Amino acid sequence: MAVFGGLEDMDELAAKKQQQQEQEIDDIIRMLDCKTENGVSRIKVNVSDKQQEGTVNTQYHHGRCDVGSPWSKGTIRNFGCD
Repeated sequence: MAVFGGLEDMDELAAKKQQQQEQEIDDIIRMLDCKTENGVSRIKVNVSDKQQEGTVNTQYHHGRCDVGSPWSKGTIRNFGCD
């Protein structure tokens, strides 16, 4: 157990926590940038408590879910606006 000498220690801990959070955000941005630079056009991010912290799993989806849908064909209508 740690014993704190004063507010300076608390400020130092808060600064370290903030720095760690900023590093995690930078790591995520770097990962997403790398994916898009390699041609990935769609990205879905799921966060899981079941997976070990700091690990990443990639799943590939071959195909487009919107193929043949009214949205992809441009035939969707706003009912009541005609």
